[in-house]
Amino acid sequence: MAAAFPASDPSNPSAVSSTPTPSESDLHHQLQLQSGFGAAAAAGGGWTISPQISGQEMFTDNVLQSPTNRRWDLITVVTPGISVFGDVPNAQLRLNWAPQFRMDARTPSQNGITQQLVGTGLFTVIPDEFFVDARAVAGATPTASGFGALGLGVTPQLNPALGGIGTVGLSKQNQTQSNSFSVSPYLLHRFGETGTAKLGYEFNQSSFTNKSSLIPLFFPTGGTSQHSTVSQEVAQFETGERFAPFRDLVVANSSQGSGSGVNRNSSQNTFVNRLGYAVNREINVYGELGYESLRFGGTPPTRINDAVWGFGTTLTPNPDSQITIGYGHKNGANSIQLDASYALTTRTRISARYNTGLQSDLQNIQSQLDLASLDSTGNVVDSQTGAPLFIGNGALGVQSGLFRTKTLTITASTVLDRDQISVSLQFTQQTTVATAPTSFATSPFSIPPPPVGATSQAKTGFVNWAHQFSEDLTLNSSISYSTSHVATTGTQQSVGANVSLQYLISQTLATSMRYAYFDRISPTPGQSIYQNLFIVGISKQF
Repeated sequence: MAAAFPASDPSNPSAVSSTPTPSESDLHHQLQLQSGFGAAAAAGGGWTISPQISGQEMFTDNVLQSPTNRRWDLITVVTPGISVFGDVPNAQLRLNWAPQFRMDARTPSQNGITQQLVGTGLFTVIPDEFFVDARAVAGATPTASGFGALGLGVTPQLNPALGGIGTVGLSKQNQTQSNSFSVSPYLLHRFGETGTAKLGYEFNQSSFTNKSSLIPLFFPTGGTSQHSTVSQEVAQFETGERFAPFRDLVVANSSQGSGSGVNRNSSQNTFVNRLGYAVNREINVYGELGYESLRFGGTPPTRINDAVWGFGTTLTPNPDSQITIGYGHKNGANSIQLDASYALTTRTRISARYNTGLQSDLQNIQSQLDLASLDSTGNVVDSQTGAPLFIGNGALGVQSGLFRTKTLTITASTVLDRDQISVSLQFTQQTTVATAPTSFATSPFSIPPPPVGATSQAKTGFVNWAHQFSEDLTLNSSISYSTSHVATTGTQQSVGANVSLQYLISQTLATSMRYAYFDRISPTPGQSIYQNLFIVGISKQF
């Protein structure tokens, strides 16, 4: 879809705000099982700024991730950081920045810094009229395909003691720094019960930088990078209660892109009118009609001038659940769209999203960032469903090109008195529409661009379990499996397992022990690798 303007604003508030409110006991145990924003969120309104620092000592038996040159090393990882939580009448901000410094005892060529940042902010300049939305994400992702079991995206590991394996064990040659930042000022005016108009602008800068240099920057330089800069203008009007049970939404989008590869000299312009009808409180139906003009670079250049149409329904089975399913024609192709979030209980939620698109890897990260929100414990979630949001795709690696994409993500999670359990499944398919020269030719892990017409796909499953033995001792564990096929690299499988113990010495000081295992299986000679990691650490929050 051409539109990439933030999906959540005061006229269309985040679904996260309407998720079931946990009890005091639920919240207490959730905050014990999480870190970062949890403490800040518990403090209530106002501003909370929490500096922190963590140090880890890691042993790996395959520091270069080589199938033949297995080399052990002791690695020191230092992660300073700061969390900012603001909730005041004119600003709502959640920000966590934690750059990761790595120093290898035996292999100094692996020394480097990973920028890690996640944040969203909404600032009210004129009450009920003028707003500024800002958001950012930065983290590492595997350069090569076949590493899906390490993680589903580039969401940074802001607390290294928790979660899955992540990218902490990757060699520098197989790490890509991913960054995406956006700022969106917009006007929002309500004409009583007649309707609401919005006029906005978004500026986005996204990039991939292979970590062959010592310090990867937020803004890439040099030849081993991909970058995209997009300017987008949005105008829309939605009718109000005066016309109920009908609701009409008219949206005009225009975006202009520059950068490298297929992102260079791109433009996307759409005009869509959607008419909805409320059958009752539980069922809404809609139909839409419009036009799109899309242009992308690459070889061959891509041009689409076509009608846009669709129809569907939104079901609201209970106040905390919403299911939207539709069928239509966008991006030059027919497709099904699904956005579903269903609350089984106040503690258990199931979510699903199926969408299609025509975009590059960088544009995919941008569109995912526009969906992002942060929950009370600082986790990145889908603002429309409240489900965990996986930005990017670690299973298919970093590719340069324009792709027709299909993505299905299903998550289920439950919070018990002393346990958090989540299951995530993701299926991704992308067919190459246009190619561009690979940007990471200097990396042995770089992926040759799949030819036009080639289809790559990946299936990944994650199970995470956190258990609180006592107020001070928490177990975190995960297991994952992924299989992927890229036309230029063949079919690979990966398996990952992670278990860690975290002990709270005090409310601001914690120690941890962790073991992680990863195995990548490939039919290509010399591409199968495995790795063991043993990690001890200490974290201090000020």
